Amino acid sequence: MSTLLLTGVASVQAQKKGDSPLQKVGLEDPYTAQNPKAMAKLGVIGYGPLTWADHKRTTDIEKVLGEGRVLWMETEHFKIGCNFGFVGGPKDSVARRLMKADLKRLNKKCSKIPASKSKLGPWLRMHLYAQRAEDMYAEFAEMTGRDEAGKYLGNKEKFLLLLFQKKSDLARYMSTFGNRKSQQSQRLQHYGTGHFSTVMTAEGDDGPRDNETVNAQFRFFMTQMFLDAVGGAPMWLSRGLAHNYERQIPCNMINCGIKANESVDSSTQYKWAKKVLKRSRFEGLCLPFVKLANETDLGYYGSLQAWSVADYMLQDKAKFAQFLQMVLGKYSRSRQIQALEAVFGMDPETFDLEWRKWVKKNYK
Repeated sequence: MSTLLLTGVASVQAQKKGDSPLQKVGLEDPYTAQNPKAMAKLGVIGYGPLTWADHKRTTDIEKVLGEGRVLWMETEHFKIGCNFGFVGGPKDSVARRLMKADLKRLNKKCSKIPASKSKLGPWLRMHLYAQRAEDMYAEFAEMTGRDEAGKYLGNKEKFLLLLFQKKSDLARYMSTFGNRKSQQSQRLQHYGTGHFSTVMTAEGDDGPRDNETVNAQFRFFMTQMFLDAVGGAPMWLSRGLAHNYERQIPCNMINCGIKANESVDSSTQYKWAKKVLKRSRFEGLCLPFVKLANETDLGYYGSLQAWSVADYMLQDKAKFAQFLQMVLGKYSRSRQIQALEAVFGMDPETFDLEWRKWVKKNYK
């Protein structure tokens, strides 16, 4: 079957009645009504149609997904497409406080946005994720020293963010514009134009994911996308930092693979601090830094240790930033050891010992 025929079928299927999560909302932003002053306060540069990666436009994406099925927005550093549907607010008290803080910030910028809301709609979620994306960009740019005027972490193009409610939409997008068959949330680089993107779905294997899980996964992939954009980092550091951002949002997602030879209790697999604490008591269960530096198959327990080692380093954010800047794009094991000694003043063996001591003291 040709690509043209596939595209046509996908478009027809996408427009079936009842298929769009945006059925109950309009395509015009109800909070700004496209008023320039209101848009500026919220950091909105424009709405669709927008230019996109590989010399495409958002109208090309709509030919595949169906017209009126995605909300489009452009901010200072991002172009965002979103068709998240309605979702209930967080049940966890910590996650609820975090979301309320996000809403209050939006409310200060635009009084039409509610300062508190128990159910989040598509346009409110679009603004929440636009704000979160810019927050993460600012923090990462400061951490890496890449906040250059008129640049995007040193790249020419803005970052792309696609937030799909359904796996089927993600699959159609990836097949047509990502040159791969996949229904999984992921980061994607468009080599034709140099765009870096995050493509996500709010639908899991068992149905729609809750508000906290989607936010946590968003933070994970955004962190890895930023690291890709500045030259890349060793796997343990890329995963470890991404998991640190992810796990600031309370949820039961683990977002990592489990090796065939790893035994993991599914009822407690998200209790990472407790599991790392238990393993830290036995030196033989921990990867020494010299091995972690080159590890490419972390599995579950390797991911836990990567998260914890990054957590330990992040206790001194200034030093962590120095270490990260030294290994970005140049992350051989010798380079990592050099950075470790230069920034933290420890050889790998001493670092392993101090990390384990810290875990035993700080993890419950």
